[in-house]
Amino acid sequence: MRSEVLGIPVDLLSRKETIDTINRWLKQPRKKPRLVVTAYSEFFVAAQNDNFFADVIKKADLVTPDGVSVLAAVKYLKKAKGKNVFGKVIEGVKVGRDILAGTIGETVTGVKLFEELNALAEKRGWKIFLLGGWGDVSSRTATMLLKRFPKLRVMYDAGENRVGTDRTTDDRVVKKINSWKPDILFVQYNPVKQEKWIASRLPRLSVGMAMGVGGTFNEYLGDFKKSPVWMERMGLKWLWRVMVEPKRLGRIMRAVIVFPWLVFRESLKWKA
Repeated sequence: MRSEVLGIPVDLLSRKETIDTINRWLKQPRKKPRLVVTAYSEFFVAAQNDNFFADVIKKADLVTPDGVSVLAAVKYLKKAKGKNVFGKVIEGVKVGRDILAGTIGETVTGVKLFEELNALAEKRGWKIFLLGGWGDVSSRTATMLLKRFPKLRVMYDAGENRVGTDRTTDDRVVKKINSWKPDILFVQYNPVKQEKWIASRLPRLSVGMAMGVGGTFNEYLGDFKKSPVWMERMGLKWLWRVMVEPKRLGRIMRAVIVFPWLVFRESLKWKA
């Protein structure tokens, strides 16, 4: 079921339903490349002032809720509709309680999708392409994947961190991807940049589907210290990120302060 937050779509599917949808796409003859966006709260904030990025998400084939706050926003906006200001505040408190109780719903994160899609790729014989990451991250990720999934068909390229800004590098990478003809292309550049890059090149790419994965390669490798399960379940993964990566504070504040404020402000447009 497709819902909407701040004018941006989000598909309320479970992780299993998401995997089943992608599996169905890739079992069919290729007609056009598919785009999957794993959207967390910062994406919805960025899209408010970036029309191109907003358009990329709106045209994506699948937009997954990558974070508890996205699911909370959907629930809040539904419950707050038709309420007065006091009622909207009360609904916000109730949703906050559900977050802390870990009952807000199932997120579909890029990391989880990456793990499960690679497992399925080995089983189905799909070809995978890993693009991006700093230094040797993509090659190390490929090595790690082959240790876990020995029969996986995988290719990689770092992109020299100039893809999207250097035409020669860009053309070389697109040519390499198309020569491999992967079923799934995973792209790890900076969030937002990677989705724009994919959307701009998708008509030229011989892929089944493409997905931006943020820092997934590093997280999969163990370069990033994972948050405790209880913190993730309670929607406190952001707090863990601040603790282990203080430099991310600006981005995280947009996600945990600006995003909720924009959602509340959106609800005020719907008067009782």
